[in-house]
Amino acid sequence: MKRTFKVLNILLILVVVFTLNDNALAYEAGDYEELENIVLEQMRKYNPNFKINYTGSLDNIEEVLKNILKKDIYVNSNVSKVGWEITSNRNSSNININVSYIITPQERMEADKKIDEILSHIIKPYMNDHEKVKAVHDYIVLRGKYDTSFTYYSDYDLLVEGTSVCNGYALLTYNMLNKLNIPVKLVSGTAEGENHIWNMVKLGTHWFHLDTSWNDPLPDKGNISYKYYMLTEKEISMDHTIDEELNIPKSTKRYYDYLKELSYDKLLAETGLDMYDEVNTAKSETELISILSRKIKYRPLKISVRFDKSITQDGINNGMSQLLRNDYISVIEYCITDSDNTGEWSVLDLFIKYKETPEKIIVDFPKKVYNIASEVNFRVYAQYGDMKTDITKDVLIYPYDRNKLNVYNGTLKFKEAGNYNLLFEFQGLNETVSITGLNSEAFKYITDKKPDNYVNVKVYDQYIDFSSVNQWPIIEKGRTMVPLRAVFEVLNCNVKWEESTKSAVVEFGSTKIIIPADSTTAYINGKINTLDVPAKIVNNRIMVPLRFVSEAIDKTVIWDDENKTVLIY
Repeated sequence: MKRTFKVLNILLILVVVFTLNDNALAYEAGDYEELENIVLEQMRKYNPNFKINYTGSLDNIEEVLKNILKKDIYVNSNVSKVGWEITSNRNSSNININVSYIITPQERMEADKKIDEILSHIIKPYMNDHEKVKAVHDYIVLRGKYDTSFTYYSDYDLLVEGTSVCNGYALLTYNMLNKLNIPVKLVSGTAEGENHIWNMVKLGTHWFHLDTSWNDPLPDKGNISYKYYMLTEKEISMDHTIDEELNIPKSTKRYYDYLKELSYDKLLAETGLDMYDEVNTAKSETELISILSRKIKYRPLKISVRFDKSITQDGINNGMSQLLRNDYISVIEYCITDSDNTGEWSVLDLFIKYKETPEKIIVDFPKKVYNIASEVNFRVYAQYGDMKTDITKDVLIYPYDRNKLNVYNGTLKFKEAGNYNLLFEFQGLNETVSITGLNSEAFKYITDKKPDNYVNVKVYDQYIDFSSVNQWPIIEKGRTMVPLRAVFEVLNCNVKWEESTKSAVVEFGSTKIIIPADSTTAYINGKINTLDVPAKIVNNRIMVPLRFVSEAIDKTVIWDDENKTVLIY
């Protein structure tokens, strides 16, 4: 088991000197609360030295200063050492505070910039918050390596050096999720008796415990564990102890139950939580062999199964021997955990390597937009060099909501209209396909009434359904014009119309774009830009040049001439 470590904050000796001199100071505090607020505010700014003119009581001042860091775990996790000196006259005290941090202000800026860059690659517009949390977790666990030398402590270290102790893992998790506006907290305590820090994450109305450092196994073999992924307080407390003085939210909802309620089968399978399904729990050696045989059909890289503790090692070996009879398997590695999060079952994790790995998965859908009354037939292939093998019946498919879509053995049926992203997975490779199901009226509109020079727009892997705004993109003077809101809200932009100036306004992070109607002039953060074609109003929709706005928010635009599609990444 890896050792864990939390940065200790050392408070230097308190020195009180009485003097009649009172130098002008930058900050004023009249009581303990104001003093605490100023200190924490300056520490959040990574200020190494600051002075406070304090007019309050000096009773217990040493304890007050020592306990300030306990008020904010994030600040506490970024501070390595604190010292202070107090000089007093008859009416006030001057407190000079010196702080050493585990990261410099410049490194903080570099880390934030790198986090923004990473998130732009791993987060897709169609992801829900559950998928975003998993994407962040997987990135950190796969690319991080636990620092057994206890040299590196910050999220900057984890990003730049690729290694850190638990403090860096928890801080990086915190900062990445915070940038995604997903509620997240830091939790301090112990794990197996050693100082430790991890996170809590809120999804929907429920809080969960998440420990990215303990999900990064030692020695690092490039595997991801989900043992400490989105746990209740009861589950995390099996080997973690939360500091008593912390005021943290209650965490009682099992994540497995939550995903089942949401019908998030994809996440259940990817995190291994589907092992809590009755069909994936083996009560006997025969059931264990049956479960493994069923799961290997999709050629996953990892299989997790709960099994009764009465099943012997010989029984487990027999199950793996059955798998090795499949001539496409090269090696199976495994580990056994004595207890799952209920404490009632053991867990078998298999890590599988195959003799051949396909270069890619090819998903063949006839079209991308369908009438929901129709039944859609598709095929899926694995590409091995020049050979293409049909794996339609073997590929694992994740419809996001089974209440709205039914996918089975090469046939898709819509239950509701909407945009759907399907993930096809086979032997560690995956391919996401976006399809749109429209009701009969909307489908008739886009098939019968679209203009001759229409184009499709695809944001990442999602086709935009323009029927809802009753206006398709058009090409004008060689430029693609699109209904502004329909495209850029998918890109997480804030879009609004200013009637007083007849202008469209797009806000994305720190970028603000103003596009007046019927004008070739546009503004990016106040700077004038000239458009090749003016924005204009068509069918009460503001149409804007797609490339100009996309590139203004740092997106890549590619024209797919064969499919008459604009691709935005």
